[in-house]
Amino acid sequence: MTNNLILEQINNIEELELQLTIFNSKRALSNIEKQLQVSKIGNCSLLCDANSANSIYYNRIKGFGKNDLDKLDEMLNLYYEQNINPSFDMTPNNIEEEVTLALTNHGFSVVGQLTFMEKIPQAYEVFNDEVTIVEVTEKNAEEFVKIVIQSNPGMSVNHSVIASKKEYFFRPDFRNFIAYMGDSVAGIGSLFIKDEKGYIGNGFTFEQYRYKGVQKELLKYRVNKANELGITKLFTDVEFGSISHNNMRKLGFETVYINSFWMKVK
Repeated sequence: MTNNLILEQINNIEELELQLTIFNSKRALSNIEKQLQVSKIGNCSLLCDANSANSIYYNRIKGFGKNDLDKLDEMLNLYYEQNINPSFDMTPNNIEEEVTLALTNHGFSVVGQLTFMEKIPQAYEVFNDEVTIVEVTEKNAEEFVKIVIQSNPGMSVNHSVIASKKEYFFRPDFRNFIAYMGDSVAGIGSLFIKDEKGYIGNGFTFEQYRYKGVQKELLKYRVNKANELGITKLFTDVEFGSISHNNMRKLGFETVYINSFWMKVK
């Protein structure tokens, strides 16, 4: 019974993360429009974007396991025909000897991992009065987009892109938040919502405000918002052992599983 519940949770997270990826491709701040395509082969979801050929995120195979070993070449050829080197986004229940050998024989190896966590939302009352959280609305959406660009050194985006994409950042299903310390922007974070489930992501703190509890306040605020909106379960992903992982654990998030990314290393 327990194993079935765990697999159900993995499936829930995988589906929500897929929907978030599709949404992210639409709101991406890029001078070249994303062209994400999602197709099914066997039990696998194949994410493919020829306009982002070097992106691990937008060129992934999800759900690959022993039942699809006979379709491996078919899936890989779909990417190779577009000169794309895909990654396999592997959940632990699909890591079996035959699968590992097949991926290894095709030149794939583990290049990274993510920890997926969950929590039932609750209300927090204690906040750091040095940090002020403001939700993104139509009025401050363009300001927020510019903050996102500032948080990505080297990113250059045309004003026309900012104008066309800003509407994505104050939707009922994608809420964004700005943390201020005094009059200065300290950090940002988001909450994606789908079918009474929420996904916390895009946390960033500007360097001069790190280690001052900014992300902890943004996290509590988003958990409160999720509780207020009637969201039944919150999910997130973090790098194992990171500050974000530590913050999530302190607020009661529990690990569901750790995935692994398999790629060909050039």
